[in-house]
Amino acid sequence: MLTATVSSKGQIVVPAELRRRLGLKAGDTVVFDTRADDQEAVFRRRETWDELSARFHSWIAPGTPPLEDVHAFYETREPRT
Repeated sequence: MLTATVSSKGQIVVPAELRRRLGLKAGDTVVFDTRADDQEAVFRRRETWDELSARFHSWIAPGTPPLEDVHAFYETREPRT
């Protein structure tokens, strides 16, 4: 288990091992949250727009044409029954 001490200014230093494992670098943003009982805090590295875009595009099958007109796409679809 890794630990850190909260300073008088409310700051903590993320241990080097955890920074390496999460890929954290100077200037990165982290997101904090608490568990349901508010007795445990968790944080994660906030993904950049490029990382989110790459993940989204990985879900699209290769060769899928770009969707430029959403309304036209839905007009061509058959209604669900």
